[in-house]
Amino acid sequence: SSLQHPGGELLLEFAPALPGSTMDLKDIPDRWKKLNVENPPYKYFPNRTRKQTVIYSWLAVIGCTAFGYLLAEMVDRHNESKEEMWNEYARTHMSFAQAKQNQNQQDAFKEILMRARRQRLGLPAQAPASVEITDPFEE
Repeated sequence: SSLQHPGGELLLEFAPALPGSTMDLKDIPDRWKKLNVENPPYKYFPNRTRKQTVIYSWLAVIGCTAFGYLLAEMVDRHNESKEEMWNEYARTHMSFAQAKQNQNQQDAFKEILMRARRQRLGLPAQAPASVEITDPFEE
């Protein structure tokens, strides 16, 4: 028998139960009894043992770490030459006003970070002033 939508398409088809047929749990095969713990049924490289799996996993971790380290070193070496080039470019092409603005921004960021660090350490917002006596006219 089947179930049909009013539009005519088939929605569900099922076979009628055979008389006297009941499914019992003992009829279902127990695949866990067949499981070999030393040689489990892997999807990829199915004939490997657990020891080989551990070795392959460690080799993959070591390989990925080495690749990442070498990639980071390569990027650092490439950027060192660029850093010198950009510093030279900034020195020759930046106006005095731009350089002063850049320095002021760096000072402001440093002050914000120092204030946050002092707050995180539970220190007062402003560092205590120096107690050394200096001559203001001597330089």
